[in-house]
Amino acid sequence: MSMELMKTNVKSKNIGQRVLVYGACIKEEYPDILNLFKETFKLSICLEDEHMDKIAWKISSIVRENNLSELSALTVDGSPHCVQLHYILDDLKRLFPGLKINHYVIENGTLYEVTPQAVRKSRHLKEIQDML
Repeated sequence: MSMELMKTNVKSKNIGQRVLVYGACIKEEYPDILNLFKETFKLSICLEDEHMDKIAWKISSIVRENNLSELSALTVDGSPHCVQLHYILDDLKRLFPGLKINHYVIENGTLYEVTPQAVRKSRHLKEIQDML
């Protein structure tokens, strides 16, 4: 099942233990990849439409109210808007230390898992510069 994040009640009876928050364009552009996430409740969001602070508050409320065991982000790689979703989940792991967090991106039609270290590093341009 897939719903829009900002239109979903944080205590929706449809939310299970595993949630995938994904960039809204993926449903149209890469439906086959989205379908790989079976047994996962899916929530779409476009970070061009909503500020990341509102999204972070909504997702954290969903985690808290449903005692989630796993939360994943799926976005198109290279989007300056979508990458914020990964930053939100990176911050949430500090608030909910027992929560399993996964990061996935789609690059040229291929699905990749991204480590939390890569997400963290992408927030620190000086560190990336030093690596180059």
